[in-house]
Amino acid sequence: MGSSWVAVAGRVAGRRAGEGVAVLLVASLLTFGLLSVAAGDAATAIVFARDGVVTAEAVARVRAELGLDLPAPVRYLHGLGGLLRGELGASARTGQDVAGEVGARLGPTVTLASAGAVVAVVLGLTAGGVAALTRRRVVRLSIRLGSLALLSVPAFALAQLGVLLFALQWRLLPTQGVAGWPSLVLPAAVIGLPLAAVLAQVTEARLRSTLREPFATTARARGLSPVRVLLGTALPNAAAPLLVVVGDVVGTALAATLVAETAFGWPGLGDYLVRALQFRDWYPLQAAVLVIAVGAVSVRGLAGSLAALVDARAGVRA
Repeated sequence: MGSSWVAVAGRVAGRRAGEGVAVLLVASLLTFGLLSVAAGDAATAIVFARDGVVTAEAVARVRAELGLDLPAPVRYLHGLGGLLRGELGASARTGQDVAGEVGARLGPTVTLASAGAVVAVVLGLTAGGVAALTRRRVVRLSIRLGSLALLSVPAFALAQLGVLLFALQWRLLPTQGVAGWPSLVLPAAVIGLPLAAVLAQVTEARLRSTLREPFATTARARGLSPVRVLLGTALPNAAAPLLVVVGDVVGTALAATLVAETAFGWPGLGDYLVRALQFRDWYPLQAAVLVIAVGAVSVRGLAGSLAALVDARAGVRA
């Protein structure tokens, strides 16, 4: 049985790897396509930022230096070829190696995404477990309404509400930059609370379904307390599909740092991506998008493989 579980986990990991390559290729192509049709010109933005005055000669010179005068398919294939060789290129705005700039910003993004994922997983699993276990309708209704409210509020609105209450009104937390763990609280909450709402709904539905199974009824008949039935019987049997959902939540937390970093001045990949977008800077934009996509796809693939180890049948469906 153990070897079959490992084999299933291997097949899931292989399938996820193939899907991941396809996702990254599509993400790269879409990013380049959207950047190509977007209004504005990288050369014009760079000349204005550097000289303060835009002239046709300066713009033409910068376009030639950056290869922007080449056809779009040629530019894309050139960038893709460099990416396959492990070369991320150089920023047109700063002239610095993109790999170094991305590496310097990766740590803050991972820290923020991890904090947001912890908020989502802890609150989501706890709220879902309480909603599945309690017999008080008001508790279940409160959790469901709270989840719907969090899912209905846009991330930027949630960020502004947090700044208004916890920073400006009560002066409890900082709003910008990195200043120790207090600066993590608001952006992590903006990332984690909507994801916790999703996870709470899925957890409640899965646990309530599991608690209706015969083995859960047998456990209650043996005199086990509701909490022991939930933790010792229902949760292990629901672990595999929940692992897949948790993987999706953690992967989404990495992508959701874009909003939080922009709103709170966090110096990570999200802020880097926004700056690259402002200048139509292709290589930094491509690198930021692909790094975030790689992280999200990798976490989801790992969660699928772990689910296969927990339950081979769930792993096949993952």
